[in-house]
Amino acid sequence: MSDHFELDSWKSVQSNSGQWFNAIELLGAGGNAATFLAYSTSPQKGVLYAIKVFRKLSKPERLESFKDELQFLRNCDHPSILRVFDEGIYYDKNPFIVMEYLPQTLRTAMKSPIFLAWKISYAMQLLSALDYLGELDPPVVHRDIKPENIFIKGQSCVLGDFGLIKRLDNDDEQDKEILKESLGVGMPRRYRTPDLVSYLRGDAKLTSKSDVFQLGLVISELFTGKNPTKPYQNFTDSLELNPLGQIPSSMGGLIAPIIKDMLSMNPHDRPTPRQLLDRWETAFKRVVDQVHVIDDRAF
Repeated sequence: MSDHFELDSWKSVQSNSGQWFNAIELLGAGGNAATFLAYSTSPQKGVLYAIKVFRKLSKPERLESFKDELQFLRNCDHPSILRVFDEGIYYDKNPFIVMEYLPQTLRTAMKSPIFLAWKISYAMQLLSALDYLGELDPPVVHRDIKPENIFIKGQSCVLGDFGLIKRLDNDDEQDKEILKESLGVGMPRRYRTPDLVSYLRGDAKLTSKSDVFQLGLVISELFTGKNPTKPYQNFTDSLELNPLGQIPSSMGGLIAPIIKDMLSMNPHDRPTPRQLLDRWETAFKRVVDQVHVIDDRAF
C-alpha cells in the first residue's frame, strides 16, 4: 500500500458537510500527514483553510492516531487551541481535517522584534491551553510543542498540530513504538524533555508536566533567542541544558526564575500550568503598569 500522496493545485475535495475546497499548495508534510492550503468554493467561497490529509496508509496504528487527533480537535473548546471546522475522506482512502489557516508561526514571528508584554501574553495563552489539556478526562499531553506548531493570530497565539498527542489512559507500549517512529520528523531534536527520555527508556510514566518543560524551552527561546538544550547523539541520552541566556529587559529578574522552574529536570519540582499562570500574570501586570497604555506602541 503506497503512502505517497499529492493533492495537485486546483484539485477539489469535498468534506462530510458537503462543502467543496480547492487545493492551492503544499504547506508541509510530517510522518503521518500532509497539510495543504485550500480555499472554499462553496458555500463559504473564497475563505482560506488548511487541510491536513492522512497519508500513512501502510500503518493502521498511525491511522488510529490520526483519528484520535481528529476526535480531540473536534471536541476541543479553547481559544488557544487550533480550530477544526470540518472533515472528510479523500477518494474513500485518505481521511482529512479542515482547520483554520494561520500562516504565521511563532518561529517566523521571532525573526522580528516582539514587545515584552506580547511575549508574556503568549506565555500565558499557551499555559492556559496546557491547563485545559491537563484538566481533561483523561488528561492529554501534546508532546510536540515547538515554535513551528504555535501560530500567531493577531496578538493571540494558538497551539496546533496535535499529531503526537497522548491520552494518559492509553496503552503505553503501542504508543512508544509510534513515538519512536516519529522522533526524526515529528519531534525536533532540540525539544526533548527529561520525561520523554525516561518514558522511552521505560523508566517512568508520562505526565502533563512534560508539556510544561517543552513549553519552557520554547519560552526560553522567545525571551533569550536561544534554546538551552545541549547537543546529544541518541534521543534517549540524558538531557542537559546550558545556563539560561540573558533576558534583555528590566523584568529579567522576575521572568528568569519562572522559566528556570519550568525547566526543572524533576517533573515533581515543576509548577503546574495554573500555578505558572499566576506568576506570569504578575509579570504581565507589572509591564502594563510601566507603560500605562495597552496598544501597539506599548507592547
